[in-house]
Amino acid sequence: MTDSGAKHAGRAYFTTYRTVGRADVRQAILEALASVKDAGVQVLFASPDGTTPIYVGLELFGTYRIGLLFYPFRSNRRITKNRPGDEHRMQIRYGGESSWDIKDHSLAKDMAGIETTLVVGVDPDLGHFVGLDHTLYDPLPMGISFEYKQEYVEEALKSGWQVYERENVPGTRREEPRSRTGLETVVVFRPDKILHFIHLERRAQRLQLDSPLRYKLAESLAKVDVADLSEIGGSAGIVGRHDLEEAFSMSSNQILDLLSSANRLEVAVRGRVAEWHLEQQLRSTVGLASVEPLDLDGEPDFEVLTASGAKLRIECKNCSPKLTASGDYRVEVQKTRASKGDPTSRYYNVTHFQVVAACLFSVTGKWEFRFKRAESLKRHTSYDHKIAAMQVVDDSWSSDLLSVLEG
Repeated sequence: MTDSGAKHAGRAYFTTYRTVGRADVRQAILEALASVKDAGVQVLFASPDGTTPIYVGLELFGTYRIGLLFYPFRSNRRITKNRPGDEHRMQIRYGGESSWDIKDHSLAKDMAGIETTLVVGVDPDLGHFVGLDHTLYDPLPMGISFEYKQEYVEEALKSGWQVYERENVPGTRREEPRSRTGLETVVVFRPDKILHFIHLERRAQRLQLDSPLRYKLAESLAKVDVADLSEIGGSAGIVGRHDLEEAFSMSSNQILDLLSSANRLEVAVRGRVAEWHLEQQLRSTVGLASVEPLDLDGEPDFEVLTASGAKLRIECKNCSPKLTASGDYRVEVQKTRASKGDPTSRYYNVTHFQVVAACLFSVTGKWEFRFKRAESLKRHTSYDHKIAAMQVVDDSWSSDLLSVLEG
């Protein structure tokens, strides 16, 4: 069963699950945490058996306190007809099947990053854990099975930490793989390596690492002693180094040099920086009730709600450094690529967003913007419902964001 909006460990989550017969799974997690003696782990609080997520409050190294939200699933090795004999298996499921399609199975998350969400497989009998990338299992795909090989278990029990990539493919209930790359990084580990997995998750979640970078970070942790994890989710004992320096195995100067030497990388980063500056302006604009970055493929960059109740979407674009013959700015308003077989798909529909924000940095060196309603933009000469790729940022564009939003 599920409880919507239930109170759990003094916190409110959209969905919690009542579970039975999983006391040994919960106990395996608590014993794993208590077994890491070198980290001075003290379990300050653990939510009672029978409810998921399992909330655990920890003190580490006598200094740091963190909260953990475990979504555990029982893993075992049972010989199944028509399945490989060297296969371990767990099923992603809570509650009865009748609730799977009518409940919201989004994972509980702490937007402040103080508490960490963990999705794990637990085999209390053989004594190993399977660490999953929680971003790929949110919302929980109820009813699916997760299989992994005996060889990974053997190596994990021997060395303590085994990292591998698993192909993430579409299924009968979804048309696209959960991972953009088609692969997901999985870690099989012994109980005494549970803090390594927590460290991996905190850093990967904070940096929003994709599967390849997550794999590299997980591999690097295989050689790190638990005593060097002086701050779980921090810089692995290396003071003053940013997490990206650790993930990329590069210094900050090397990363910046790489960005500046590769035009495509610099352009991509400049686009993201423009979005960051636009978000700061949006959030400081009096008259906006809410600002939501969308960060989804094929979607505009922001959705805002005005105080008057109007909901609008905003697309952020960087202006060209070259001016028109008359001295006006220019901005390209089209997608980076077209869909196969449809050359018109690169052009935006007029209704795709309501406002374009043209960033002037490439010309002025300042992170400032001009705004215009999509309905007023120049149309494509051949497709009247599409926006023309190149737009002139002239006096019809405004620096007064709110006037354009309310226009």
